[in-house]
Amino acid sequence: MHRILIVSDEEFLRDVIRLSLTDMQADVRCASGVPDMQRMARRMLFDLVIVVGTSAFFSGRDVVRTLRPDCLRRPLVYVVAWQQAEQTVLSLLESGVDQYMTFPVSLQRLRTKIANALNRPL
Repeated sequence: MHRILIVSDEEFLRDVIRLSLTDMQADVRCASGVPDMQRMARRMLFDLVIVVGTSAFFSGRDVVRTLRPDCLRRPLVYVVAWQQAEQTVLSLLESGVDQYMTFPVSLQRLRTKIANALNRPL
């Protein structure tokens, strides 16, 4: 069973994304922020982490390195945010983010991307 972590300080957005993934046969967990995410990432390895918002990446923390142990290609890191500035998106992709989607996001499209990513070798 795949493990997915949703990180957001906004409970409503965490719940919307979590509920959209309920029948994907995955262990879906939620973190209320970066400290919670770090604690959970130390205890278990996730296949995919969905971070809602970009502030965690621009706070001086290396979020991707925190999530990915040395030389591993997982977890995949997806960011869903309001920010659409080209420089922001490029910066996130250069830092190791695998997928960037903007609000309003199609939950069906997000589900499809997740299903496709988790069903190929990581």
